[in-house]
Amino acid sequence: MIIRKRISALFNEVRLLVWFGFRKIGFPGYQIHIIELQDEPLIYIPIPKNACSTIKHALYEIEYRKEFDYDWADEWGYRDIHDYYEKRSRAFTGINTLMQKDNVFTVIREPLKRLISCYRNRVVDLGDLEKSKSILHQRGLPLEPDLNTFVLRLEEYRSANKIIEHHSRAQHEFLNGSLAYVDEIYPIDKMDELKRMLKGYKADLQMRAEKSGGTSFSLADLSESALEKAIRFYRKDYDLLSDFYSPAQIREAYSQSTS
Repeated sequence: MIIRKRISALFNEVRLLVWFGFRKIGFPGYQIHIIELQDEPLIYIPIPKNACSTIKHALYEIEYRKEFDYDWADEWGYRDIHDYYEKRSRAFTGINTLMQKDNVFTVIREPLKRLISCYRNRVVDLGDLEKSKSILHQRGLPLEPDLNTFVLRLEEYRSANKIIEHHSRAQHEFLNGSLAYVDEIYPIDKMDELKRMLKGYKADLQMRAEKSGGTSFSLADLSESALEKAIRFYRKDYDLLSDFYSPAQIREAYSQSTS
């Protein structure tokens, strides 16, 4: 049993590396990470910092009628629910395939607020930059940057730390630059609508939030230069999600928060 589990874990690691390699090369069939349920017509496009932990746990509960078992996952070589869903069969696909599917959904978020959430959770609360201490020192980057320093030097921090790169990556990249194949789009501030939809698959479903509390930051904590830098960095997100968010709207919200 132990040998079989180790072989399975190794196979899953190799398969994920191959998929990531195909994505990096640019193979069109591996550009979008999806969670496709086996017995339900439901496909989710996860985007980090957009409640994806909560949604993945909910989908697991819908699919298996029980909560995700971390002890089981560890035995089979999965670090957490994110790792499990990345290593499942059919975990990566492309737009052409998804255009032929129904019930594809995703959750989106105002780009600047998503970046602030990344800073609060990954930099301040979880201290992920500690994993890149030597690189940051070599590059003259503060290990504990304030919010404005983090935003103004975002590309440098993303280059130095894979976790920061992943959680601050633009939403359009996870969606492969298109919404044409997405049937339902839920802004993160309308999670009640998503919850109602998911309860259609399991009436007693619990939406378990993994991340709550922690340090609080807001638009008012940004300098004007950091605000404009972030808007430029996420310009393609604003283009793709223009029906929901715009630079003009976030500038107005910023002006009100600092007045």
